[in-house]
Amino acid sequence: MNIVMAGLLISVSGMTVIAAAIFGVIPPENKPLQYAFIVIGWVFVIIGIIVRWKGMKMEREQEKRREQNRK
Repeated sequence: MNIVMAGLLISVSGMTVIAAAIFGVIPPENKPLQYAFIVIGWVFVIIGIIVRWKGMKMEREQEKRREQNRK
């Protein structure tokens, strides 16, 4: 699996947790637990963004190397 796609899946799973917590799909026992689910979702979103950024950076570096090898 491409690392950029893995980052996207991590972000989407985080967004799903956030949406589930907001819309009440995940039944919270109390408000702090609901906030905890939202924070956990945001952590996944941020991790996914970082993974995608690193993957895109690696792909750009590989493309630069290929261009240098062609010259």
